[in-house]
Amino acid sequence: MLALALAACLPDNPSLDEGTAESGESGDTGETGGTIAEGLFGCPAGERCTLVIVSQTIDDRVEVYSAAGPGPRYRGAIDVDLKPNPGGNIAGSNLDEPYGLAFVGQTLHLLLGHYPAREQGSLVSFPATSLSAWGNGELIPTSAWFEAGATTNEVTMVPLERLEPLSLLARGDRLHVGVFANDLFVPEALWTNPSELLELVPTPDGSPTIESTALGCAGAWSFAVLDEVGDRVAFACDGDEQMVLFAAESPGGKLVPECSGDIPFSSKRVRYLAADGGGGALVAEQPAIVSNTESSRLWWFAADCALRGFTELEGATSWDLRQLAALPSDVGPRWLLARADTDERGVLVLAGDPSSGSVSVCGRLDALDDEGAWLAAGGAEPLQPHALAVDSEGRNVAIGVGPASYSDAAPGWGTVLWVELDDADDPCDASVSSWTELSASAPGVDAMVPQTWRRAPDIVIIAELGP
Repeated sequence: MLALALAACLPDNPSLDEGTAESGESGDTGETGGTIAEGLFGCPAGERCTLVIVSQTIDDRVEVYSAAGPGPRYRGAIDVDLKPNPGGNIAGSNLDEPYGLAFVGQTLHLLLGHYPAREQGSLVSFPATSLSAWGNGELIPTSAWFEAGATTNEVTMVPLERLEPLSLLARGDRLHVGVFANDLFVPEALWTNPSELLELVPTPDGSPTIESTALGCAGAWSFAVLDEVGDRVAFACDGDEQMVLFAAESPGGKLVPECSGDIPFSSKRVRYLAADGGGGALVAEQPAIVSNTESSRLWWFAADCALRGFTELEGATSWDLRQLAALPSDVGPRWLLARADTDERGVLVLAGDPSSGSVSVCGRLDALDDEGAWLAAGGAEPLQPHALAVDSEGRNVAIGVGPASYSDAAPGWGTVLWVELDDADDPCDASVSSWTELSASAPGVDAMVPQTWRRAPDIVIIAELGP
């Protein structure tokens, strides 16, 4: 059983108060068999349920939607605002920031980036049974699972005692946490501290031990699983512009460093990557700020970290690259790419040519452009696609869409979309057969109610429940 989530702190939506740009990350699909029938993660026996789970990273809330199967479209949300933000203001040390998500074994695992302190994160685990009394569109208050400084009602919390634990992988009976290890509130040039991979090993008393392995790079932002079982995992390292690949010592065994691939440019952003279906990875690289003299690029590394090739993404200015997601394909490597530059924003389909190592744009989800998916219901900021998750069949895509900018103490009108693709033999030829704004089923954004704001729906995973 493998469930995964990719995440990063402070989304690419820059704070208007700080004027900086930093990014978040999204997740993928977790499949599970046995279910409970009721509650936030309930699925009746014999039914198939597809849930979309979203971290509203800046608004300290995790939302749950039903994309397919029985139950209300909006299941509800978990309030994780343990250090309350007065009036929604995230300045100072109040931001808890939920991001890394994984759903496996009927449990939602969640990284809180800044709890108990701004410099320390924690792992919180919510068994589905702990939320069985909820699921009809309510906001589950923190008092339902946390009181007097401790978790209650079957929920557990593990202090990680690390700076910026960003990414979370559930693999077998163990959880793995990628630690960025640098302060995302300081300039990117200072992100030089080495990152590490934590492995949480279960013990008989239920309190896991934490084992650490050096990642061999600085500023590990996100990861991609390169095989079906999680025995090969690659990390994108933003602090020193490289990809590092870890492999299991034996099937299901400990993950250890295997090789690395350098991107020969400094002071770039290297935050997103996706598997190529052959054991390698496609890695995105771009200038730290939008440039009319430098291009963004895609770097394709083979299973042994050798460079297959790279592709310059041409345009009047450098492309603003967000999440990459692999698409199942019988005709060659295919990916989705979220592009965020204002005039060109949208979701693209990419095709890889293994013989040349080149990657080209071969399609676009045009219906989202044509039908106003990037237009906000309120506020002055345009919306941008950021987070992508693809279901197990490659036919459905969840997209987290956030405002181009947000303020520390003002609402955002982000959305969560569910997109169904038609059944094309080649994903390059796929078009949108239908799409739904899942977040339209949730309470609408009210500028006076911070619990409804959606400034950064930057982490998205899909949980497929039932037979």
